[in-house]
Amino acid sequence: MKRIITSLFVVAAATTYTFGQNNISADASDAWIGYVNVFDLPADGGAYQFGSAWEVPKLKTTLDVPTNTITLQPNFNTYEENPADAFWVNQTTMEGNKQMECLTFVEPAGFNDTDLTFIGSVSSNDLDSGYVAKFFIKALDPANGYADALSGSKVFDLPASGIFTVSATAAELPAGLVIQYGFSITGQNANPADEASLGSIVIEAADASITEANPFGSVSTYPNPASELLSISSEIEIDSYKVFSTTGQLLLNDSYNGSIDVAALQNGTYFIEVMSGELKETLSFVKK
Repeated sequence: MKRIITSLFVVAAATTYTFGQNNISADASDAWIGYVNVFDLPADGGAYQFGSAWEVPKLKTTLDVPTNTITLQPNFNTYEENPADAFWVNQTTMEGNKQMECLTFVEPAGFNDTDLTFIGSVSSNDLDSGYVAKFFIKALDPANGYADALSGSKVFDLPASGIFTVSATAAELPAGLVIQYGFSITGQNANPADEASLGSIVIEAADASITEANPFGSVSTYPNPASELLSISSEIEIDSYKVFSTTGQLLLNDSYNGSIDVAALQNGTYFIEVMSGELKETLSFVKK
């Protein structure tokens, strides 16, 4: 069952800005779908070959529901199942012979005409640099060959670690479009013998460290929106903070002394991770 973020996006008396209706955290128990686009290798011209629905485990994406983690790796099954097929494996070099765009995504029902935010956290990332990992929201248009009506504007590189998030407004997700949120790994189909050296990315829910009984009590940011100084209201003392962009870039990282200078930030939405000892809580605020 998907978790709608509640404690991550706090709305209190001091908070005047709210997110849209659908704030979705990465969840291994969601109804994930697999799809692969197959291309020639870039060195061979990169021509598109075909696209096909794919079993999620064969992508290779591992959904661990008990730990609520999603592990993304390069594709191995096309090599493993076809070692003597020159289409998939170069019979001279014995290296993978195709470029794979492996997509793992959810197509939620009833998300049109509402704001959508997809968020998660990278807990580990040692993926080989030959592969590109992204997270996204897409809005496919059946009237236009299922092209992304957002023109790829909501597709971003997964960070090396920490929070990632992407948002689309209700106006960008009108009725009739097929909405998707999820991940992709793009690169050469790989020899399973190289699995350990090629690494992986592990995704967890962005609010995984937040307990149901929030030790911070009532916590909020104010004023929100903020133009110059941002403060934190909490029932326990805040030691330090980190401010992230909506793509997971760390922008500010300092001890907390009653206020935070946000004047240099560009206008927009940001996430702030507040810390007290080993306790952490993540909030949102708007800079204007």
